[in-house]
Amino acid sequence: MDRIDLHTHSTASDGSMTPSELVHHAASCGLRAVALTDHDTTVGLTEAQQAANEIGIELVHGVELATWLDKTEFHIVGLDINENNPHFQTAMARMQQIREDRNNQMVARMQAAGVDITLEKLHAKEGIGVLTRANFAGYLLSVGFVKSIKEAFDRYLGDGKPFYIPRTKTSPKEAIELIKQADGIPVLAHPMLYKLGKNTLEKYVRMMTDWGLEAMEVYYSTNTPSDDLYLSHLANHYHLKYSGGSDFHGTYKPHIQIGTGKGRLVVPYDILEKLRA
Repeated sequence: MDRIDLHTHSTASDGSMTPSELVHHAASCGLRAVALTDHDTTVGLTEAQQAANEIGIELVHGVELATWLDKTEFHIVGLDINENNPHFQTAMARMQQIREDRNNQMVARMQAAGVDITLEKLHAKEGIGVLTRANFAGYLLSVGFVKSIKEAFDRYLGDGKPFYIPRTKTSPKEAIELIKQADGIPVLAHPMLYKLGKNTLEKYVRMMTDWGLEAMEVYYSTNTPSDDLYLSHLANHYHLKYSGGSDFHGTYKPHIQIGTGKGRLVVPYDILEKLRA
């Protein structure tokens, strides 16, 4: 069976592998196709596509957009996007500027707390792509300010913690519309991670379906077999297609492997064919 992975991250956002390294790694693990879905950016796709062309693996052009609805953060993955769409490019530039403004505020708070940090030092360590809180956590660990990534989030970077700065919020509706304007397929990422009750999750899935959602990640690294079954029923009920991926971040999530997640993840190639049908 040809296997794929439709949710991965590179150094263009908060993964540890460059786009090229990630594509080569996917091929070495026997994947037929891999989607690069960095957070709020597509800057890694050109490098990834060049690598894919060289080694003969199929690259799915993607992105993962952070959105908020009723105080819950939902992630919307876009697959098969045309990142050169002018409207999409404008929106990406706006999102990156919002992130940069937020990052400057977070750096200022860390400096005030005695952390030896600048954006230049952070980019030097973490790469030139989009910086997320995971990148800040990695930096705090590297300079000895914390003893683990978990401590960084629990004490400093989590919601309401000293280094946390709220972001300007994009709605799922806006993200879905943006992805579709770029000829992409909007997918609700990792539904079980939101820790919502089934009735509440179904309410939001129904709303997003009305806004144009086309698929959900039925298969995900941390899902249990019962999660897979529940999500498949939910997707079928709302006539949503299935997607699936590991959410691979390299060494930043060492327990998650590309293509297999925590060991039981299997996403066959026909999932991608059905998404495109």
